[in-house]
Amino acid sequence: MVELLGLLFPSLVVLYLVVNMQINAYRKRIRFLEIKVNALIEHTGIEFDDSTLVPVEVHQAVKAGNRLKAIRVYRKITGAGLKEASEVVDGLIKNT
Repeated sequence: MVELLGLLFPSLVVLYLVVNMQINAYRKRIRFLEIKVNALIEHTGIEFDDSTLVPVEVHQAVKAGNRLKAIRVYRKITGAGLKEASEVVDGLIKNT
């Protein structure tokens, strides 16, 4: 039994590392695609209201008048940078 665990544990560690690397690669790819789409939207001048895609927690913080908390929550949930989060939150504040 101990020998089986001795073989199984390293295999699970390797599997975890491989899966984690793949997930990180997907996250980077998605972020790259988001940047491209945002650049295309900006370049073409398309008006895009994505306030419905903003998490509810961010909307709640904006309604409570807590801009910094809204930015922090948006960044935590979406993984966005400070500039993007500020722009999203400022857009929500402007539209309310």
